[in-house]
Amino acid sequence: MSRSFRTQESYTAERTTRDMLVAFLQERGFTEIEDARKSFGQTQSQVLHATDESGRRVSMWVRLCWRREHDGGEISRSAAQLLSRINGDDWVGTLTAMIERERAQGISHLLVVQRAGNAVVSAASIPLDSVVPIWVAQRDISKALIKSGALGRRSKNHAMNGSSPTIWLRDDKAPTVAEALWGHRGVRDLAKLAPTEAGIGGSGNDDSMDDLPGVNYASLGSDGAARVQRISSGVKRDPRVRQAVFERSRGICERNGCGAQRDFTGFFDVHHILGAEKSDRVWNCVTLCPNCHREAHASPERDAINASLLEFARGFKPNGSIVSTMSP
Repeated sequence: MSRSFRTQESYTAERTTRDMLVAFLQERGFTEIEDARKSFGQTQSQVLHATDESGRRVSMWVRLCWRREHDGGEISRSAAQLLSRINGDDWVGTLTAMIERERAQGISHLLVVQRAGNAVVSAASIPLDSVVPIWVAQRDISKALIKSGALGRRSKNHAMNGSSPTIWLRDDKAPTVAEALWGHRGVRDLAKLAPTEAGIGGSGNDDSMDDLPGVNYASLGSDGAARVQRISSGVKRDPRVRQAVFERSRGICERNGCGAQRDFTGFFDVHHILGAEKSDRVWNCVTLCPNCHREAHASPERDAINASLLEFARGFKPNGSIVSTMSP
């Protein structure tokens, strides 16, 4: 049954955030993503099963945050309820029972998500075993702050939000509360992971972007198109390889004779010469500008282009050589 304090706008915002998460994870190197949801009236529960950027299989139970903002629009407070209410006065026991139920369903992590506008600005990936210890730490820190008068007239504990256990991602007036989350071992902010090559623009099946549409007739397409859910798989890539190749190139396209140079991020691509499925190594990769990257995949001269690129890149392989068969 719908809860009376929620507005229709809040239900729409919830669905929008949940719909963004598959693409958000894909952009950060997650593959084989399954978005499992259950509806309860107008609200939903959501579990994301995926292989993370290191190749580990994870199952993340998603909780969405509410927020407060400064006058300038920047988020000042962000938190998510873990349960609507506890049993009696047993906060830790109720939370522990919840964790055990989720573990029995195969859940490995809690994913606490904060969206602002069209972007996910925080996504705390919390190992399931860490949820209760983090909640207890935030409760105790808040209790001490209230007792010392550091929070002024505030008397409600951060973690004990009415009858709802709550995890805090941010509170500018009590930053140590959020630090108990972000400083806990194993907690990661997935929003801070650099977007991977597989997740930018294309499907993740090769290194190039999706082809641009051809003729743009006024009768084609639509305005205000609805979001669609996509589930895809791709070749696992090590983000450290991508970073090393970018550092090697120092902002210059590595194709001989090009020399395109930019000093801002997001312009260059990393091209896997033999294909990422054959080798995700520095000596199979080069930094290319968008034009050269497209030519390496689509030009009639792509075999010659890739042969030249391979000759350059193999110079960075210690004590060995690479099989010289070009990928399609």
